[in-house]
Amino acid sequence: VVPMQRLVIDEASQINVFEYMPLFAKFKGLQKVCFFGDPNQLPPYGQETVETVQSIYDVRHFKDQAYFLNVQYRMPVPIGQFISTHIYSDRLYSKHAVQTKRCLAFIDADGGEERSGTSQINQREVQAVVHLVKDYYLRSNFVIITPYDAQRAAIETQLKNLNLPWESKVFNVDSFQGNESDIVIISAVRTNSPGFLNN
Repeated sequence: VVPMQRLVIDEASQINVFEYMPLFAKFKGLQKVCFFGDPNQLPPYGQETVETVQSIYDVRHFKDQAYFLNVQYRMPVPIGQFISTHIYSDRLYSKHAVQTKRCLAFIDADGGEERSGTSQINQREVQAVVHLVKDYYLRSNFVIITPYDAQRAAIETQLKNLNLPWESKVFNVDSFQGNESDIVIISAVRTNSPGFLNN
């Protein structure tokens, strides 16, 4: 067996730097490791509450050797431009067939969130999301993303009860990371304060 010499790690920004140690100990013959990820996206789980949890991109030695991939092909141009301006200091360029601003819409669901165990739920948003799927996106390649597990479960249940597509359609933010869909419906849940989304 030829010992592993090169290792490519995707979504590296989500992994606590200390979790790499067993991997490096197991493959002592590694000559090159490439980390792919985005420090402006999801951090390692727990970083918001435990200061010692670090991403590989928090380590200065690695920051100095990083390359910024400055073209995105997945998002319509107006969404890519918004993200470039507000997250990447106008350094991210977009190449995509969709150029119209009609690719983005905001809907006021006129309701508030309530606690559900350790999670949050917004019933008016659940109804609004299900209405969108039923009346507009039933025949589309769509997904629904929400940051709260109680909201994800409520949307899935409602879709299932109405015999609408629900399997592999509703995700938490972190479980959908790295995927894509033609239509993305985001259920933010919170109306008064963004909660942990500030992080």
